[in-house]
Amino acid sequence: MAAALVGGAFLSATLQVLFDRMASQEVVKFILGRKVPATLLTKLKTWCLTLSKVLSDAEVKEITDTIVKEWLDELKDAVYHAEDLLDEIATEALRCQVEAGFVTCTSKVRNFISTSFDQFGSKLESKIQEVVDKLENLASQINAIGLREGVEGRSSQRVPTTSLVDPETIIYDWLAKTTSVLHFGIEMKPL
Repeated sequence: MAAALVGGAFLSATLQVLFDRMASQEVVKFILGRKVPATLLTKLKTWCLTLSKVLSDAEVKEITDTIVKEWLDELKDAVYHAEDLLDEIATEALRCQVEAGFVTCTSKVRNFISTSFDQFGSKLESKIQEVVDKLENLASQINAIGLREGVEGRSSQRVPTTSLVDPETIIYDWLAKTTSVLHFGIEMKPL
């Protein structure tokens, strides 16, 4: 149970990292520079936001519902895949910046770099589309497996006690004994 809570917290943190990376100027510029449609990045962010809204409910239900646990495992896999892809994009963007700093004016170097960009760019769109499709498929299952938005973790409601002794009576008796000892210096016993 504790592992599920830690895993869920880790997934929430990973989603936040994904949001931050998707919003970074380097990633956005690189993706748009590779002629990947901006709508694809928007879809990726939208599906991540949609799934994050039911994450708390899924984390609570995964303990008792194997279908929700399997769904959550698939979500983790898709989120990690998205994280790997964004890492790859950030690395490629950095590599391009470094290479651009060392580029000489020869056409041979320019041709090599533009060919390298074109190969990565053509793969990039299909890789992003694959992640978007996975997330969209998981989002389409939300209602079918009974997940709800905005459920905040575990309930903090107090469990009713089964004791037959009234707690107020215990406190009153203790106060009465303590007060009599303090005032008279001796303990008075009830009759």
